[in-house]
Amino acid sequence: MTIRPTRFILFCLSFIFIVSSCKRINEATDLGDEVIPEGVETFDTTFTSLQTYNHIFDPLKDSIRIGYTSDQILGNISNDPLFGKTNAKMFLQLKPETYPWSFSGIYNKDSLHIDSVVLVLSYTASYGDTVASQRVTVREIDPFSDFRVDSFYTIYDPGPPTTTVLGTKTFSPQNLKDSVKVYQDTTAGQLRIRLDNSFGRRLLDYDTAHAYANDSTFNTYFKGFAIEADQPLGNALMAFSIYNNPNTNLAIYYRYTKGGQDDTTVNYFLFKPGFSAYHNYVNRFGFAGTELLTNSNPPEAEDDRIYLINTPGSYATIKIPALKDLSNRIINRAELIVEQVYDPSNVTFRYPDALMLDVYDSTLGDYKFVPFDFVPAMQPGAGIPIGIPNPTFGLYGKNTVDIAGNPIRVWKFNITRYVQNILTKQEPLHDLRLHINKDVIERIKIGVISNTGGYQLIDVPLNQFYAFGRVKVGGGKHPTQRMRLRLVYTKI
Repeated sequence: MTIRPTRFILFCLSFIFIVSSCKRINEATDLGDEVIPEGVETFDTTFTSLQTYNHIFDPLKDSIRIGYTSDQILGNISNDPLFGKTNAKMFLQLKPETYPWSFSGIYNKDSLHIDSVVLVLSYTASYGDTVASQRVTVREIDPFSDFRVDSFYTIYDPGPPTTTVLGTKTFSPQNLKDSVKVYQDTTAGQLRIRLDNSFGRRLLDYDTAHAYANDSTFNTYFKGFAIEADQPLGNALMAFSIYNNPNTNLAIYYRYTKGGQDDTTVNYFLFKPGFSAYHNYVNRFGFAGTELLTNSNPPEAEDDRIYLINTPGSYATIKIPALKDLSNRIINRAELIVEQVYDPSNVTFRYPDALMLDVYDSTLGDYKFVPFDFVPAMQPGAGIPIGIPNPTFGLYGKNTVDIAGNPIRVWKFNITRYVQNILTKQEPLHDLRLHINKDVIERIKIGVISNTGGYQLIDVPLNQFYAFGRVKVGGGKHPTQRMRLRLVYTKI
């Protein structure tokens, strides 16, 4: 019998499709880093019918505050092609180490002579264009403002009012890592802002009986500094450490006469946890005119591109309706695959260290970590979650290239056990959420692996800094880089 050419070709194509859909896997697959047991007959399918939606976090419902143990963010981004403008300001108090305070034990202000006064911030890292010049202005916080150590400002709060300009400096962030040699100090990684000598003279004129008698009295004489990045200069953000860091200080260089002898020295005012007030304001300007804002409206419309940016930022809702009526089967692996969409600006404004995937539990009316699969590290011998995320969940992603050879980042979230328990009706189908944060504090069951017991809150560190990191990824309808769910399963 002779098979006609057309029928023969169709037969071959059908055979190839069946082989690729139903096969025995005898080696490590590219699904994460796991190995499927030898000889197991598996089926490999991908759901591309995901529904994805962009959202911007609501400032009225987001109470995130940058704590003093976290690096404070300062700088101005004048033009991110995808996410627009950002401006970050710092507010902080630097104080004498002890009270009552005096300069070198000199109580006669006529024996004290100011040389210079410098505000010093300990530099950690930059994000964005580090070559473009930035200009910062230091202002005095209004002495009549209610800026206190127990004040609570969220990241969205503009902060206390200010008055006098104390100093300015123009510089390139790329130079901040260089060593600086000054009197009694040679240190790399400092932003040094020379302040007006009249302010230094004012500090020398305060006396031990009044301003320097105790902390509460000092607060009435000087409320603190507001450090602002001037617009529209600059295209980067910078991170500065204030906690337990003597390299963040107010350096007061002066001469004094004591016992008929003249001498020169420096004293430092420091950030004192529990006594020094602080605040960090990051303004995204409502993402006005950006692709993110355009794709967030209307909120019920599905989006083919998802825009994620670190706090204060955005998030995506992901729905996988195909799982609702999927019959039970053994799930060997389930991965939510998220691909970065290349843009030339990615070189300047890079992806975050980690993306977070969690779920919205309608019975709780809140978000929680992905049940069964998000397994943080445990305290040895105690079985208590300590918040360090397990890297096998897929938070950190891997580098690859797109079909055009452009460098991109791909995340593959392992939600195998979660999907399995949806199919066995042990867990409801939840909406997923994808977002970027420095830390995430959410609920997880006490029995983490079995998802049993009551809920507890744990704090999971994700990224080193607030505000750093953004990414555009393919949504459920992207033409070439769809967000998708890949299942490798065995029939029951």
